[in-house]
Order: sequence, then C-alpha cells, then structure tokens
Amino acid sequence: MEHHLTRPPACAVGWQASGLSAWGSAPQASLWVCLEHPGPWGRKAATQTRGLDPAVGEALDALTAAMGGKFVLIRQAVRNQPDGEPLTVLVAGGLATGGWLRRFTVCSPQELLDWLRGWDGRPWDGEDADPALLVCTNAKRDQCCSRFARPVLDALDDLPREQLWESSHLGGHRFAATALVLPTGQAMAGLDEPAAREALELAAGRELWPGGRRRDRGRSCLTPERQAAEAWALEEWGPLSAATLVSEELQPGRIRVRTPDREVLVEVGQRTTTYHSRLSCDKEPEPLTEWQVTPLT
Repeated sequence: MEHHLTRPPACAVGWQASGLSAWGSAPQASLWVCLEHPGPWGRKAATQTRGLDPAVGEALDALTAAMGGKFVLIRQAVRNQPDGEPLTVLVAGGLATGGWLRRFTVCSPQELLDWLRGWDGRPWDGEDADPALLVCTNAKRDQCCSRFARPVLDALDDLPREQLWESSHLGGHRFAATALVLPTGQAMAGLDEPAAREALELAAGRELWPGGRRRDRGRSCLTPERQAAEAWALEEWGPLSAATLVSEELQPGRIRVRTPDREVLVEVGQRTTTYHSRLSCDKEPEPLTEWQVTPLT
C-alpha cells in the first residue's frame, strides 16, 4: 500500500488561512538605510549578492544595526542589471516623531559606507523626499515573497518610480506580500493594490494607515507590544498623525495609547494558538502566535 505524504502549504498560504492577527510583527528598527542594487540578490542580501563586495555589505549592515537601524537593498524592475549609473539611497529616521526621508545617489556601495561612517544620525538640510513603498521580493530568502509581491507590483506600475521599490528581506515571510512605508516606518502584511495606494497617500501627510488586525504589522520603531497597541488604536480610530500618536508601556502588558484628543489604556499579550503552520517555507509547521489587545478604559 502506497503512502503519499502531503506537503504543508507555503508559509504565506498557511498564515492567510489561519485568520490570525499581524499586529506586533513589524521588524524593529528606528532607522532605515536602503541602497539601490540592480540585479538578483542572494539569500543574505548584504553579503551574498553578486556585484556587492561582501565586506562592504557586511560593514553597511553592521554599522546601520549599531545605529539602531536596518540596511536593505532596493531595486526597480525597469533596471534589472548594473549599468554603471548612480545608485539611489533612501535614508529614513525620526520614526517615533513622524519620520523624515532623504534621497540621494552614490556611485558605489563603498561611497555609501564612507558617508555612513561620517554621518551623525541627524537629518540634513533639504526637503523630505516623497513617501516610498518598499515591497519585499527576496525570493532567494523565501519564494512567497516574490510569488505574492509580483502581482501587486505589476498593478502599481503607474506610480512614480521614486515611490515604489522592490526590497530585500523585511522579515516575516508568512505575511507576504510584505511592505514597508517610509518615512513612517509602518510595516504591512498581505499587501494588495488598494492598501498600497492608501498607505502611500496617507504617508504623504505623515499619517498612519489603519490596516486592521490582518494587515497592519505596526511601526518598526516600537516594541511588539506597542506596535500592537497602536495598530489596535488605528483600527478603532482611523488614520492618525504619526507625530501625535503616542504609546507608553506603564507596566508589562499595560500600554497607554493617546492622541491630543483621546486616550485609552489597553492590555496587550501574546498567545500561542492551536493553529500549526510554517513561519518560513524552509521550516516545519509549528504553533503560530499572535498579539491580542484588550481595552481597559
């Protein structure tokens, strides 16, 4: 008698079927440094990408992390091979107070590394760049990233080039298509075309997108508990200014969320569910967790 083993579904398919919350799952970073690098990326983009010196990539990654941030590679489909032209750099910071975004170009990754070594971490003179949406397509890390991102990117190809970027790993393969809005640092799950357009439009006014429990992962500058609490507030109250939405952890699991005209105390906790799925397509199924938020006042 033959036995046929059933392969578990792709990680994003499994998570979508779970119905669980994405709150509190944003990658944690108070600074984002993004370097354009056309062409394919490796599994570990900073150190395993053709045309990027691994020593330079590792130094960029480590230096950004030492500043409390994350380093990612970005690209656009219309420029899929290195061509010797200047490379775009996006730097976003000040996320806890609304965020700022600067755009400039370098001739090489080494030039960015030299600049970063001399930078004091503060925004420099100049106007903010238009908001940018980074959509993870790092298929070498997980096939779900590319599989679910490509249709969304195709549907958004009318957006200005400087606003829409493919990115290397943003964390949380199972939430594909995953995205990051700059300069607010808000991370998104299960991205689709309407959500992408709405989030970008709100970010232009430094407002946060009320994506709801299935799509709003939270702001990267916060702890998971505060991410979840603020995402709950956005779902309840609608779009809010990134500069005036404030969360404070008064004691473990107790978060006060406030704006200039409203305030609420919530209890935040993580629970392990009975639903089993893969966190990544190269892992075995395991019980999934989710953050729950309960208003107390």
